[in-house]
Amino acid sequence: MILTEKSVGIKDVARHAGVSISTVSNVLNGTRPVSLALTKRVMKAVKELNYETNLVGRQLKTGKSQQIAVVIPSITSIFFPNLLKSIQVAADKEDYTVSIFNTKGDINQERRVINLLRSRNYDGVMLSSCADVDQIETAEYLDFLHAINFSSQPMHIICLEAAISPKLDAVVVNDLEGTMKATNYLIESGRRNIAHIAAPNQYMMGKNRRRGFISSLLLKGLSVDDHLIVEGRYTCESGYEAMKQLLNTGRTIDAVVAGNDQMAIGAINYLKQQQIRIPEDIAVVGFNDNTPASLISPSLTTIHIPKEEMGAQAFELFMRRVNNDQSARMMICLEGELIIRNSTDPSVKAEWDMNW
Repeated sequence: MILTEKSVGIKDVARHAGVSISTVSNVLNGTRPVSLALTKRVMKAVKELNYETNLVGRQLKTGKSQQIAVVIPSITSIFFPNLLKSIQVAADKEDYTVSIFNTKGDINQERRVINLLRSRNYDGVMLSSCADVDQIETAEYLDFLHAINFSSQPMHIICLEAAISPKLDAVVVNDLEGTMKATNYLIESGRRNIAHIAAPNQYMMGKNRRRGFISSLLLKGLSVDDHLIVEGRYTCESGYEAMKQLLNTGRTIDAVVAGNDQMAIGAINYLKQQQIRIPEDIAVVGFNDNTPASLISPSLTTIHIPKEEMGAQAFELFMRRVNNDQSARMMICLEGELIIRNSTDPSVKAEWDMNW
């Protein structure tokens, strides 16, 4: 009998390989350890018979698709690769497939993506949301997410970077404290006229980093000059334009705290074009410690964020929810570390980060 692709089943693979059906299942699904010799026999039979595992059948039996999504506002952002890699590594160990979706920072697109994932029976979503929690309409969107997360057949939602809801699990960064560390360091180094290139206020990260900057000035007895706070868009170009705008105010500036590394790098570019010495005239600090921070000249002082840990912790929260969807809500807050380089201290020997 010649078996066509459609007629091949797991029983045929087991018969062809001379093993039990459960052995084939264990090899294909990774449910139990199987010896290397048996695994090779099963995979040889799978190849010879052109057998494809029936994911739909598995989903109907277990109620799980073994699929998770990571939804981010910018697929080109240099912040995300290490975070995504750590999620992928953790997911591989649990036999989950990972898909990545880009919202372009558009809340309507974000909602469309969540609806799409729900319709395709994804088991979970790791969401770096662009929702502005200060907007009235965001409350309705959060209700929408809660309904999905707490339904009888939930799609578990884990927030990344910012906790947009007190009801959803989250892995966040202490953005306020991190920015205070950066600002306090500059003040303690003798800087008194400090400007801020702020992250977009739409995002909770931007709100908290701005609050951290202002809080640090006030706690150190310094005044807050609104003209020295300019909002960027997380890009090098916006940092360049913001630095230009700050200098055009005519106010004295001896340091800049940027809401992320890209904007700090853009600011450095403009300062160098204007032949302003860094850090002798103006010191610059970023946030995130992305790879280019150590490679530019001068190397960038910044707040290091443990992105790999964020991804690993997010997947761990997801598995915790899979194993017990009634478990209490959990938020993990990661602390940033001040990394001092030449944009604030020319005497520091800065090492290149070659871990691309």
